[in-house]
Amino acid sequence: MEFIQEYFFQAIHLYHDADPYLNPIRRFIYEVQSQTYPIILPYLNRAAVFAQDSPAIISVGLLLLFLLIAVQILSWIRRFMMWWFRLCMRILFWSAVVVLVSVVWQRGVGRTVEDLVGWGEELRVVWWREYRRWEGYQNMGAGDGHMRGKTNAKASWR
Repeated sequence: MEFIQEYFFQAIHLYHDADPYLNPIRRFIYEVQSQTYPIILPYLNRAAVFAQDSPAIISVGLLLLFLLIAVQILSWIRRFMMWWFRLCMRILFWSAVVVLVSVVWQRGVGRTVEDLVGWGEELRVVWWREYRRWEGYQNMGAGDGHMRGKTNAKASWR
């Protein structure tokens, strides 16, 4: 209870200190309200009468409001997911940089480049072997007649 009283007195003290600065803002808001109220009131009355005459408009308005809220929630979810995805990608990228730097630090530049070239060559060999295999499957289908003319592969099955 003492905790609430202490903050209550601090809030009152802060309000009294800020009151001279808030008065002009408060006066401006009251002036704008008093000037716009007579202009807006007929439109609000007309909208209320229209809503009373046709309650389906309220249903459509509520439906649009729910749709707007759902779109906003989905937008928040999308932004949240993209934030996490970007964070994960940044962590992954900087982890790869740290691993590469540590490998170069341990093994030296020459051995690291040799390893990378070796891995690249192995990857090229595997890719080329798979490419030829699937090219052979494609050519086998072209000999059946139902695929005739639909292939751009010229090599035979190897």
